[in-house]
Amino acid sequence: MKILILYTYNKGLLSDFFQELSEKLCSDGFEVDNFYLKHKKACFKQNGVTIYGEKRGGFFSNYKAIYKIIQQRKPDVVISNFSYINPAILFGKLLGVKRNIAWFHTAFGHTKPSLLKIWNKTVYLNMADVVLANSTVLQNEMHAVYKVSKEKINRIPFWTNIANQVSSSNILQISKEEAVINIGCPGRLVSDKNHAQVIKAVYELKKISHQPVRLYIAGNGCYENQLRELVIDLNLNQNVIFLGLLNVEAMTEFYKAMDVVVLPSFHEAFGLVFIEAIALGTPVIVSNAFGALSFVDSKKFPLEEFCFNPQSIQELINKLEPYIKAKGLESDYFKIMYEQTFEKDFIYNQIKSIILNENVSS
Repeated sequence: MKILILYTYNKGLLSDFFQELSEKLCSDGFEVDNFYLKHKKACFKQNGVTIYGEKRGGFFSNYKAIYKIIQQRKPDVVISNFSYINPAILFGKLLGVKRNIAWFHTAFGHTKPSLLKIWNKTVYLNMADVVLANSTVLQNEMHAVYKVSKEKINRIPFWTNIANQVSSSNILQISKEEAVINIGCPGRLVSDKNHAQVIKAVYELKKISHQPVRLYIAGNGCYENQLRELVIDLNLNQNVIFLGLLNVEAMTEFYKAMDVVVLPSFHEAFGLVFIEAIALGTPVIVSNAFGALSFVDSKKFPLEEFCFNPQSIQELINKLEPYIKAKGLESDYFKIMYEQTFEKDFIYNQIKSIILNENVSS
């Protein structure tokens, strides 16, 4: 069976997921090709997988490139995500692809698409044979917003290989002192990620505790100036450090240097930062809007122990206080949660069953 997977090939951890998925499929006897659009043309082999890159251009040239790769490779199965979904589904239908799988992992509440975009995505998603969603919320949105039949939708999480990353040096130069509590807040600096709530929580904690606290914000984006102004207004210049956009190696060091990571987003279809942190055993306080939480066994790991309402600053303060007093949840609690929830082989076998059109419980 020939499989073509279209995704953005780079050094990021999401790309790493699709690369490893491709290699595992290849090891299981499938003929696997990858395709991406970037700044230059490329063709190379990686652990048995043939990877094709085409130069990114305008709308028509991009669609033409995707048409050509499907026409030339003649795959039995096409898997696509993000901006690759529409052309992959359209040309897959036209060129007789037997199984066209759209992997959709962007929450409606996060993107707030226009009615035209909703209609457009509805047309294409309903042309797919299978739609993969990364959470219960996204699974429900696929049906309620985009009118995809429930029978077509499967709920599948990601895994992460961040624990395999080795930081060669102290790139960030963050000291982990017993006297100082390091709080991390990663993510693109946009209003929906809700960094402001964490800054305000640090301000309130300073009023009620003499324990030194430093907040490290990792990421960049259009909201950075507003956040910096808030830091100045609250006189937190010595307490809040903006690290900018970090690569995978630096992000690994970032998680390990934190006493606790806060993930306060208003909307997250899945939330890779959540599984990255817990895979490394970094304690996490996470917004209850994270889709990845729908896979957690709440009887083994009660969500109220590490989740909060992103609208409530008091809930966040209440969750942070135990860490300020060195009484927060231990690292092993989160490592075990990751190992029992996002086990690689189990997820891989679910994906393989979907590719083979076997019955899968979603």
